[in-house]
Amino acid sequence: MMTIYRKIIIAILISILASSISLAGKINEHWTVTFTERFRLVSWDNAITLDQTANGSRTFTRSRTQLGAAWRHSQYLSVTLRLANEFRYHLTPPENDFHMDETFIDHLYLKITPPCYESLTLTIGRQDIILGEGFIVLDGHPLDGSRSIYFNAVRLDWSIKPDHRLTAFASYLEEYDDWLPIFHKVDQILIEQPETGIGVYYSGKWMERDIQAYFVHKHRSYTDAVPISSSANTFGGRFMQPFEGAAGLTAVLEAAYQFGEYSDADRSAFGGHGYLQCKPKWEMPRPYLPARFTAGVIYLSGEDPDTEDWEGWDPMFARWPKWSESYLYTQVKEDAVAWWTNLFSINAEIQFLLTPDVDLKLTYHHLMAPQEANGSTAFPGGTGKTRGELLIGKLSYKFDRHWSGHVLWEAFNPGDYYFNDADSYSWIRTELMFRY
Repeated sequence: MMTIYRKIIIAILISILASSISLAGKINEHWTVTFTERFRLVSWDNAITLDQTANGSRTFTRSRTQLGAAWRHSQYLSVTLRLANEFRYHLTPPENDFHMDETFIDHLYLKITPPCYESLTLTIGRQDIILGEGFIVLDGHPLDGSRSIYFNAVRLDWSIKPDHRLTAFASYLEEYDDWLPIFHKVDQILIEQPETGIGVYYSGKWMERDIQAYFVHKHRSYTDAVPISSSANTFGGRFMQPFEGAAGLTAVLEAAYQFGEYSDADRSAFGGHGYLQCKPKWEMPRPYLPARFTAGVIYLSGEDPDTEDWEGWDPMFARWPKWSESYLYTQVKEDAVAWWTNLFSINAEIQFLLTPDVDLKLTYHHLMAPQEANGSTAFPGGTGKTRGELLIGKLSYKFDRHWSGHVLWEAFNPGDYYFNDADSYSWIRTELMFRY
């Protein structure tokens, strides 16, 4: 027992010691060093199995360290390198051994702006790519969680004119990182199959309206472990409209269509989300008066077994917890972690600014499925189309410009989409972040 407590103390001390480092910041006109330390404590009961008898409870810490340096030769040339490490300590189940995990190269890219054409920027190497709200492109490899989100990619940004930008990229990633050196390699799996991606993404502003349009292609290669190849071509767009005369009211709609192949079947899928957001302007602001209301819908088509086509929505490069941190674990036994598909949500959120540095968000999702569950599998195992009710509460706080954190709680009550007597779950996470 003392060994367990000693390991916990050591892990916490390492995080606190690392987060006290103050070497970060701009050193001179050419060099900048960055440092972040994130400590999380996560706990849930049966989010994966929805079965209290399956001993699926998990409680663990996650400590992520990032140390980076950027060399800027001039406004036309820069190089960025960032190392990262995330280790976990499992309190339950206790049989998981503790180790420091691997330290890897999270960023390594060259950024070039031609002096003769300053509206172009070329970025080559390992980099993050986040386009729009991340509905299609955000996370290059979901199987390591939030440890990292990089793409091995070439990216070109063209500032056509003020408020109009065109981004093009090409990326490739294999199941394991074998391209760059890793310290204390443990063969962390990144994705189930090698993935190739290309995309073009436009964003602009027309008469106060934000408009985005995109085409993104993803190909998943056949492997012995996953003997299915597939391709998805996604055409879509996002539209944001503020309403004059309606104080603080904004409408957002994003929709996309997919075609391509899934094994021998032709792909035909649709996905999108939209919401109305209101930010009241109270004459006398109070902590108990909402600072923001949001009401919206999410629709991701599901596979229909009665047709020859494949209608299941492919989440592309967006397998991240964009709508829920906990529900993506329930997707593990259904398809794969964070495989957002066959989903229809009616949702609402309310936000309170308790103080200038503390805010509270409360979110509700009524979750459904366009298609019933696959009856040939034990999970989800139900006969209906109601996935269930999801409640989310998040309290965020900011101590100063370096320190921040949050407490996140989620609870899910399953519906008839799942097997009879499926159990509800609770999920909680606390976070402390130091950023310099």
